[in-house]
Amino acid sequence: MAEDLRFIPSDASFDPETVNLLSDAFEHAWHKVQTSGNRLARPGYANMMREVMAKHIFNLAEQGERDESKLSNSAFHFFTANYKAYAASVGGRTDARF
Repeated sequence: MAEDLRFIPSDASFDPETVNLLSDAFEHAWHKVQTSGNRLARPGYANMMREVMAKHIFNLAEQGERDESKLSNSAFHFFTANYKAYAASVGGRTDARF
């Protein structure tokens, strides 16, 4: 996740343990996306989608969340729910695999 931390404001402050926790939560969430077959995990979309997920985890951490499982699950559900909402709004398929 280190490369995904580049967008975090420079005044943000997390201790090393928290940074490791956020990184692990992110990696678990991204792995779920990849293994789900979601087309947004493909190389053409991956960088943008990884950033969206990392920002979501960071925002939760700013609010005090430190449970790795909750962070990871929330990021995955945020990702899939927003993809489905977007696809429905433009008349596309809502099955994330297509």
